[in-house]
Amino acid sequence: MGLKIPKISQSLILLVIFVFAIFSGIIIHRATWFVQDKHFSILAESFIKNDLFLSPYNLPPGDFADYQGRQYLFFGPLPSVILMPFVYIWGRNFPQIYLSFFSLVLTFIAIFQISKKLKFSSTDSLWLANFFVFGTVLYFVGLIDISAYLPQAVGTAFMVLSILEYFTKRRFLLIGILIAAAGATRVTLFGITLFYLFEIFQNRKNHDFKKEVALLLIPVVFSLVLLGAYNLRRFHSPFDTGYTKNVTVLDKNYLNNQLGWFSPVHIPANLYNLLLRGPDPVLRENVEMVLKFPYLKADGMGLAIWYTSPLFLYIIAIKRASHTKSAVVGLVALAFPSLIYMGIGASQYGYRYSLDFIPLLFLILLPAFNKKLSTPAKALIATGIVINCFYMLSIWNSYPLLTFWEYLK
Repeated sequence: MGLKIPKISQSLILLVIFVFAIFSGIIIHRATWFVQDKHFSILAESFIKNDLFLSPYNLPPGDFADYQGRQYLFFGPLPSVILMPFVYIWGRNFPQIYLSFFSLVLTFIAIFQISKKLKFSSTDSLWLANFFVFGTVLYFVGLIDISAYLPQAVGTAFMVLSILEYFTKRRFLLIGILIAAAGATRVTLFGITLFYLFEIFQNRKNHDFKKEVALLLIPVVFSLVLLGAYNLRRFHSPFDTGYTKNVTVLDKNYLNNQLGWFSPVHIPANLYNLLLRGPDPVLRENVEMVLKFPYLKADGMGLAIWYTSPLFLYIIAIKRASHTKSAVVGLVALAFPSLIYMGIGASQYGYRYSLDFIPLLFLILLPAFNKKLSTPAKALIATGIVINCFYMLSIWNSYPLLTFWEYLK
């Protein structure tokens, strides 16, 4: 017999985990005062002034493209569009991180609703929402005010909302709009379109196949055309986003890009970070091999998904559902661009590029639980959240939860 915990105790544990995660998030955010990027707020100010380039005054220290004497963001423009009314009222110093926080809230609610729709109880759905937001690398990118992370938090929210729409009202025009928004935030996220196309194809006998495909693709194509025009105006090519003009890479002379910005040669390193890289030991000085508290630290180049999200270990018990095949196809389409990308994702806690496909990996995982989370599954969720909150900032040799009171002043 498996270990059984009374429902009241389980609810209390769930509440404690939620409060711990929120409290830890506040501490972690305050502990990262040294990173306060403003790329998207600055671009929002430029949009308000009918410009596509960044103001040359008080430029960010990096993560922008330099082209013909002007500086541009190579990230998707939609976050800046969303920020425009706030920047118009409060100015270019409006904290762009608020958009990440809002995205985390939206994602939490959407995952709860998706889990409920897939026949999990309300309590188990809350566990799964806690897992997705606090027990994956999403919490890291949502808390840290680095501009490269914001599109991942926002894009994940759009993807999850599209999945929620698919499992509820299934309005393909709205799904297409959400995909278009995700792609205008992070261009690789257009890959989730394949998931929906395969789902439509599998159900073609019971629905209007051509109409559903058209409704899905119209917003996606429209978004791609707008992004192409945006790139053409900036870089004289609809296909040039500016990534290969990143001054952070070019100024520091990264060697990876000399082997190709996108190349199969980068696949082994990306897979190593995603699947195999473990934490590093924290060693005492002047001795050969003796660990000291807190014993472990995460490498800023990455950490395997099994450490940041141990619930995904249940993937070995996967059971096929009606959407599994489509989700696998979509997952491959979403993962491939990151796996061949030279950037690896550093600096990062975990493998942050996994956020491109974690929503579909989550869908693939859920049938393994037979619509009910076991006690070991909940223990893995809780363990992952605690590990993430404690070790997240160890990539910068910081463990703020050990001195949390200093960040409550």
